Amino acid sequence: MGRSAGGDRMLLQRINTVAVLRALHTSRQMTLKELGEAAGVSRNTAEDAALTLVGAGLAEEFVPQAEERPVGRPAKWYRFRSEYGHVVGVDLAVHEVNVLVTDLAGTERARHHGPLDSRASADERVRAAREAIGSALDAAGIGGGQVLAVGAATSGIVGRDGRVSHSSRLSQTTGYPLAENLAVLPGVPVLVGNDARLATLAERWHGTGREIDNFVNIVAGRYITSGIVLNGSVLQGAHGAAGEIGVLAESRWQAALDAMDGWPEDRRSTLRAAAAGDPGARARIDELAAHLSVGIAALVLSVDPECVILSGGLSRAGQTLLDPLQSYLDAKTLVPVPILLSTLDHDAVALGAVRLALDHVERELFDTDSARLLAALAS
Repeated sequence: MGRSAGGDRMLLQRINTVAVLRALHTSRQMTLKELGEAAGVSRNTAEDAALTLVGAGLAEEFVPQAEERPVGRPAKWYRFRSEYGHVVGVDLAVHEVNVLVTDLAGTERARHHGPLDSRASADERVRAAREAIGSALDAAGIGGGQVLAVGAATSGIVGRDGRVSHSSRLSQTTGYPLAENLAVLPGVPVLVGNDARLATLAERWHGTGREIDNFVNIVAGRYITSGIVLNGSVLQGAHGAAGEIGVLAESRWQAALDAMDGWPEDRRSTLRAAAAGDPGARARIDELAAHLSVGIAALVLSVDPECVILSGGLSRAGQTLLDPLQSYLDAKTLVPVPILLSTLDHDAVALGAVRLALDHVERELFDTDSARLLAALAS
């Protein structure tokens, strides 16, 4: 049986409404004329769609500041209501839990940081995450009903079902259904990802890689791992384990960590001394760079990126580490690939978890048949 004429009209209306919503979401605020042009629909169709979105709470008409108004007949302006809903990003790190709450534009509303015992059980870690989420939502003045999705990051390999299939740093979480047990807000989906892959997603969204379609992100600090972006998307692999070459002794990343274990307890003092020209400190940095470059070269030769981004705690070393690392890498690869420093801070993983949640919400809002869109338009 084919669709009825009425059904076809309703589908076409939803298609046009989604086109207008997508345009408004991208630009945040537009005139009615701009909306129609961006969505590829007539002015009347754009206005009908805009009014539908206003009724759903996803948009609102507004009057711009006087200096923004063009001369002549006043135009109708609409803006995307980023406060329509919120998302939560959770970084369940080995020693701490970090939470970010943002609106649908990714604007931060609140954050919370708390310590975690690395020996805590998987259930204890989830309880700490729940408490941190509650504290962050309270700080933002946001009720659970305003949260549309939660993104969470953890160490280890995470399957599509949100279960941790393997974790060498947090063995107590291996086999643990993290997404299922973190789902404490009724009807709110929980998306779980690997911490390095989500840090890489954050780099692509707001970091050094935001305008780079192909790069390798080396997350180096207390541990060393990597994430890969190919053609603008973070590579996950068939099992969520893409980029985990650090498990191979031949990558020399464990040797790099072992070398740092021989530094003074305050590693920053070594970095400062090397930057000041101390021969012993410079030798330690050179040894670290030599080890680190081996695994990086393997990744560069495998995926041919435009650049390598160094993130994590070691990125604070700046040129002191970057210069010898670049020299060692250039000697091992077929073409020179620049190493760049991350511009993100300690919240990179939580920020990536936010982006994971936002991606889920946007897929639902831009799907003409999704339950979320249909419910919003019916409200």
